[in-house]
Amino acid sequence: MFPNFTGNSRKTRNVNLSGQRTVNPFTSTSWSSGAPSGASQTVAQAQAERRQRQRERDRLKAAIRIQRAWRAYYVRRDARAESRQLLDQLYSGTSDAVQRSKRALPLLLSVFQPFQPDDHQRLRQVAQDLIQTHFGAFTLGVGAVDSAWMTKLARVLLASLERLEPESLASQSQLLLVTLNGVLQRRPESFKAVLAQYYEVLGRCCHHVGSTWESLDLVREAVVAPLIATQVTGRGRPSLGSFKETAYHQFAVSFFSQRDLVLFEHNITSFVSEIDIDRLSEAVFSSKTKDPKLPERQTSSLWLLAHFIALQKARKLQTVDSRHLKTLYFLLCASSSQIRDLFSRDGPKSGVDREKGADLPSYISTHLTSLVEKDEISSLLERFTANHGNSPDSEAEDASFLAGYILTLMFCFPSLGDDIRMRLYLADISTPQGPLPAVKFFWNAMFKTPLFSAIETDEDGSLKVFQNQRRQAGSGSFDSKWHRDWRTTLLFLELYVFVLRLTDDDDFFSVLNPSYDTSASRLRASGLTGAELKKLTRYLKHLAFTLYYYPTETLLNSSDSSSLQELGNEYSAAPSHRQDSRAAVDAEKVQSFVITAGIEFTAFRSLVSTAMKMLYERDSRRPFLPADHWLMTAKFDMSSFVQAVVAEESRRRELEAQDEDDEDGDAVDDDDEMDIDEPPAFTFAGQLRSRHARIEQLRARQRKDARERVLAANGPKLEILKNMPFVIPFSTRVKLFRQFVLLDMNRRRDGNVEPDRWRFSVISRHGDPTEDMGPGHPAWNALSRHKAQITRGHVFEDAMQAFWSLNDGLKEPIQITFVDEFGMEEAGVDGGGVTKEFLTSVTRETFDQNTNLFVSTSKNSYYPNPCAVDQQKEALRAAGMAETSSAWRQRITRLYEEYEFLGRIIGKCMYEGILIDIVFAGFFLLKWASASSDSYRANINDLRELDEELYQGMMRLKNYMGDVSDLGLDFTIADQVSLPGEPIKTVTRNLVPNGENIAVTNENRPLYISYVARHRLIVQAHSQTRAFLRGLGMIIEPAWLSMFNQNELQRLVGGDNSEIDVEDLRRNTEYSGVYSIGDDNEEHPTIKLFWKVMHELDDEARRDVLKYVTSTPRAPLLGFSQLKPAFSIRDGGGDEERLPSASTCVNLLKLPRYSTAERLKEKLLYAVKSGAGFDLS
Repeated sequence: MFPNFTGNSRKTRNVNLSGQRTVNPFTSTSWSSGAPSGASQTVAQAQAERRQRQRERDRLKAAIRIQRAWRAYYVRRDARAESRQLLDQLYSGTSDAVQRSKRALPLLLSVFQPFQPDDHQRLRQVAQDLIQTHFGAFTLGVGAVDSAWMTKLARVLLASLERLEPESLASQSQLLLVTLNGVLQRRPESFKAVLAQYYEVLGRCCHHVGSTWESLDLVREAVVAPLIATQVTGRGRPSLGSFKETAYHQFAVSFFSQRDLVLFEHNITSFVSEIDIDRLSEAVFSSKTKDPKLPERQTSSLWLLAHFIALQKARKLQTVDSRHLKTLYFLLCASSSQIRDLFSRDGPKSGVDREKGADLPSYISTHLTSLVEKDEISSLLERFTANHGNSPDSEAEDASFLAGYILTLMFCFPSLGDDIRMRLYLADISTPQGPLPAVKFFWNAMFKTPLFSAIETDEDGSLKVFQNQRRQAGSGSFDSKWHRDWRTTLLFLELYVFVLRLTDDDDFFSVLNPSYDTSASRLRASGLTGAELKKLTRYLKHLAFTLYYYPTETLLNSSDSSSLQELGNEYSAAPSHRQDSRAAVDAEKVQSFVITAGIEFTAFRSLVSTAMKMLYERDSRRPFLPADHWLMTAKFDMSSFVQAVVAEESRRRELEAQDEDDEDGDAVDDDDEMDIDEPPAFTFAGQLRSRHARIEQLRARQRKDARERVLAANGPKLEILKNMPFVIPFSTRVKLFRQFVLLDMNRRRDGNVEPDRWRFSVISRHGDPTEDMGPGHPAWNALSRHKAQITRGHVFEDAMQAFWSLNDGLKEPIQITFVDEFGMEEAGVDGGGVTKEFLTSVTRETFDQNTNLFVSTSKNSYYPNPCAVDQQKEALRAAGMAETSSAWRQRITRLYEEYEFLGRIIGKCMYEGILIDIVFAGFFLLKWASASSDSYRANINDLRELDEELYQGMMRLKNYMGDVSDLGLDFTIADQVSLPGEPIKTVTRNLVPNGENIAVTNENRPLYISYVARHRLIVQAHSQTRAFLRGLGMIIEPAWLSMFNQNELQRLVGGDNSEIDVEDLRRNTEYSGVYSIGDDNEEHPTIKLFWKVMHELDDEARRDVLKYVTSTPRAPLLGFSQLKPAFSIRDGGGDEERLPSASTCVNLLKLPRYSTAERLKEKLLYAVKSGAGFDLS
């Protein structure tokens, strides 16, 4: 193997005979400072020579190309000059015009250059010949011009028209237009390649020549010529079918999409008769595939839409063909976001607004707003019903496109949504079985879809539907069955939510009667039966559950993942956060998912949730469904559900802690201001913010929304509890609420939940607990903020002065010392009982005394005084205070602070588990439940609870049989601004912009009733309610409140209304003094008598006893084990003539040692009924 191996291990010596120093050529680097030597020098020289030879070859090739181009230019210049001479010679003498034009035309086409003025003159000479000879040069025979030259002639004519200055178009374009028309009529197929340029040039003419040009007929002929071109006989002529298709396409894309076609727009009636609107509709609809750039040219799309609307109006069609509706739908979808952005509106404070579109050209604005005019929508529905009735086979498809069109209109013009819904609500749709109200028509259409049956009958049906669709590579084309079915469903839900807002309980429940009369009212005719409501609620429940619990698993498009990684990077700093990174990406994908054209995932889910919640709220107020209809416990492991949700909540807290710094910088300050006059978004000043400020706010809001989506992806069970909590039993949700509070206490107090342990930990953090800690010491300063001296009779005022600055620090334990009316401190140490007495005293003083912050309904349930702000302002005006003064602002701010502080106090009671004997109005509690999403919707039934007299008036108006306009009502309302006890003074406010000029009629009275309810329930008390909820949310997170409905929240605040369970109270009672239970585990004889008496009492008497001892007549929701402090009994002495007494602050009953049950019962009931012996000890 090694033939050269000699057995000698010594390395042989290398002999260099070159005379150069031995150098390794690979050790000489290009960055070394010295010159290469030896072999490396030889290589470098060879490379340099090779580069030099390449440069010489490149220079030679470049010189050859330059010479060739220069020679070609000279040759072409000389050839053009020669051809121009020949052309000029033809027109220098007299000859036959036909022959001359046949010879001149090829010469002209070979030399014409748009930048040469003389060439334009030569073109006019040839055009004159063609016109004089009736285009004899095109006649078949010797010397006739072929099709290739015809196409070039068209290009030359169009180029010449393009070179004309705008001011000379009217005077110099006629000859060229006549020539174009003549050529097009004789050889239309030669224009196919230049139709785009052709219609662009005609659009330019229409834009610049004005609206009264004398050559209108010439332009009209040019515009419609390609659209009505007929076949010219001749061998080898191609069919005009594809030509007309291209012509209509370019007419739509290149002509209709141009701005300010003044001549066309002012004389559209002279054009419309020769335009086939059906073929135009097909061309517009197919333009998405033929011209991919069309959707990108948003301004062009708006002009195309406006011109198409104008053309439809000019045709005055008697029916609406599905193709026309489809085209309108497509065009609206293509520009929907831009239309929505461009059409400005006033704030929601002033009611439903009228769109302005101030940034749009007037022509576009006029025709777009015409789509949502009352007469236009009504006319569309009438024409649609006539056409629909003649096409029963296309019922589902026609209904789907009508649904898509209406949905897009509502998206583009959100402030006119109610007007659109009202027109649809009043319409009847023709069916083979006869006319149906629109609500019932779309219900039947939705009910027949495979989607409905699949979702309604199976809890996992919606999950399977979306997974199947995902496996089929997305949601399909714009016109797929998937989109058609969802459009029908979405419009039904929009319309049904609107109907539910207008429907009072009498109308709603009358439909549940099998023998109800559908002709009694429009609302009853639009209602659903009991069986239909069961199916609908099951469908909504199953669908909403999937949308909230499985968004990342079912609704994602895998092709989007690559563009979404940045969102996850925020959460991927450490390996433990990789799961959160994936959740962030998934959450962003959900946001980008579109369920159908124009409806994004968030809007779709919100609509489904709103319809479901409105039905649930009505059922919770007045049940019409089975008791367990809403529960979905089979979807969870209920044995570990509470622990799983608490784990999700802990994880959510961790993510929020990671984002704390970002949130500080990105927070959208929606709630920071005190709403001195009205919410910022409702003020004119708020609408004049700089564009930069609005963009920055939008970015901050988007970042905030992204964080919320990440949190939602990490807590699906929390999402269910937040958005559809009724699928979980109430008792489980109460346990979760207490667990959330305990989790929050542990987090804030570092695990020291008990008040004394927390105070000791505060002292320990600031030094040695054994040293003296007087005023000025950090520990003393920290704890003193949580202490207060409260004067009897001024509890609310003193409490606010002491604790307002704490903000959410009110969650920590507080220490209260009461001072009597003589300024003496009351004896006692606050071990929790005095705090309870303090909190209940604040609420009692606020609600029982006339503070004017809250008012009560006829059933003594409380809600914020809707007139409070107006009354305060009126009082300040009467005192001569200027609205711009700082004193005015301070007084109004103080009023809002009082509402906010009271919200904190109510939240503190809930946080500590202290029950208060206050009943809040149901509609006010609904605002608590919807505070996290601001989703409360006013309805006529809530108005009944607020003001029975106003409700009855609205019902009389609804059922008025005569002409409502005779009543002289308009869309305004009078709000009281005078204080109670003073002469009544009111101010008139609009329910909608320009409401004083809008009369209430038979048609719009449902909207009037709805707006009155909205004003009274939402708008009038908006600022007060918002301030209260801001304070409540500072102590109790809004997401926790969203787990309950209005009745459940009342039970959470004031306890359970169910019958008092004496045995449960007995098991959770503590005894002290003589009554302490000894080693024999036997109760004292008096205690046995007490429980015997309690068993004998009826429930009302038991509640009286409970209120006497604890200050509330209701038991805690989870039983008396949750009562804090525990119910306790101690010895009250041996005098049997003495009455029992109680210390409500510590839930203590002091019971004398009675010997008989009869005496005990007599004394107990006497004390309870009379309040004797009630004291604080």
